[in-house]
Amino acid sequence: QAWAVKDFAPNCPLYVQILKPENKFHVKFADHVVCEEEFKYAMLALNCLCPATSTLITLLVHTSRGQEGQQSPEQWQRMYGRCSGNEVYHICLGDSMFFREYNSKSFTYAAFHAHKKYGVCLIGVKREDNKSILLNPGPRHIMSASDTCYYINITKEENSAFIFRQEEDQGKGRGHCDILNSPSGLPVHSIIASMGTVAMDFQNTSPTESAVKLAPPPENEQGSRRPSIAPVLELADSASLLPCDLLSDQSEDEAGQSDEDVTTNEFVKGYPPNSPYIGSSPTLCHLLPQKAHFCCLRLDQSCEHVSFEDAKAYGFKNKLIIVSAETAGNGLYNFIVPLRAYYRPRRELNPIVLLLDNL
Repeated sequence: QAWAVKDFAPNCPLYVQILKPENKFHVKFADHVVCEEEFKYAMLALNCLCPATSTLITLLVHTSRGQEGQQSPEQWQRMYGRCSGNEVYHICLGDSMFFREYNSKSFTYAAFHAHKKYGVCLIGVKREDNKSILLNPGPRHIMSASDTCYYINITKEENSAFIFRQEEDQGKGRGHCDILNSPSGLPVHSIIASMGTVAMDFQNTSPTESAVKLAPPPENEQGSRRPSIAPVLELADSASLLPCDLLSDQSEDEAGQSDEDVTTNEFVKGYPPNSPYIGSSPTLCHLLPQKAHFCCLRLDQSCEHVSFEDAKAYGFKNKLIIVSAETAGNGLYNFIVPLRAYYRPRRELNPIVLLLDNL
């Protein structure tokens, strides 16, 4: 059916949702393919690394006005319902009242100040000549007027009840705005919007003459000002930037381990040798130097290579991740890869146990 639609209207963007990842190969002519099993397992893996990731994503992709649970006597239900109104929107920087003043500024500077002034959480940008969306590209990305900005907010900018008093403020030397009630009757800032921008580390930066002064923060419903987090420089201090060699071996991960730990947990970085289906993206992972024998994978049985018969005998130092499934399908590949990705410290790798109905 998708093929027939593509033949009939080749210029129409085609979005296809499928169940099994091995069928992506058959619909590769589509502009966008979403695989349910692939997405589900990848989301479960992220939950193991950061609990409630799937809840955050689910709330962001569902349309809500943020008024659910506001009559509840439980404070957490009111907070949960209010923050569920946040969604992801995008706008061209040159057309945006929120972001256009940050043209030629760094992404970090723009994200911090946009959140402080307007309560919006800038999470990514897309260049005009690039199809890829850059999520949190950091201080080295300089914003331009043609960039598309992706941000989290209660409502999109076009519907925000802001009054920008630029003409009035120009004579007073101020650039802040006044906030009226948003369409949902809620303050624009929220816990979810705060998550992305306050986690930046500026402990090594100090205000200098080149730092741009912060505009007065908007007042919340109670009339009290939102607390300042930290000053952010317009240009990042080169001394505080981390090296970008992500493929360098993190030898410090093994610094505190004994020789026995290092030998038993010796990994190499490489691509998984066996791709489970056509179209799976190769990802650099921590691998064993030699492929394990199939008999060694049984946790509850010993073999000629391993004498252990239960999890206690293995003496795992990190918590186990247990996956309960009927069969180890191809989609499970997308669960294992994020948990074995090369950028994860070796000492933090969790053993993965598959609890399967069928061998």
